[in-house]
Amino acid sequence: LWFGTNGGGVSRYDGQSFRTFTTAHGLASNEVWSIAEDKTGNLWFGTSAGVSRYDGKSFRTFTTSHGLAQNDVWSITEDKSGNLWFGTEGGVSRYDGQSFRTFTTAQGLSNNYIRSIREDKLGNLWFGTLGGGVSRFDGKSFSTFTTAQGLANNFVRSITRDKTGNLWFGTM
Repeated sequence: LWFGTNGGGVSRYDGQSFRTFTTAHGLASNEVWSIAEDKTGNLWFGTSAGVSRYDGKSFRTFTTSHGLAQNDVWSITEDKSGNLWFGTEGGVSRYDGQSFRTFTTAQGLSNNYIRSIREDKLGNLWFGTLGGGVSRFDGKSFSTFTTAQGLANNFVRSITRDKTGNLWFGTM
């Protein structure tokens, strides 16, 4: 089990003991906001200073200098094509393993502050924003859903998918 902390790095519990990794080990920041594992087994840690990939031996950090939208990474998900998506305070960045592409309000995203990301059973990506409701991306364009369409609140902190494929939105 992995635990992100607000200033203490990231800790791994193996069932018997904890081991903590910090900036001294190569982590981008000791403030860890999100954690995801990709299909190849790498762990990704969204921090306040970029996203760090851990291959089990060492860390590699990606920041705005590599093309990431912004360095506060609040959410991470991998889509079924293997692309990684990073929700930041400056939009959402897609990483294809080689380079980043960023999507913002200029491309149709409802708000640039992305707090949560989830892929639905059809392959659409849903982005929970802080103030703009949720934006759905079908691979070509964005659609937005807010309180005007029945969402409880436009501040969407979490998205989950249940066993039958329904999406649930956690709001403020």
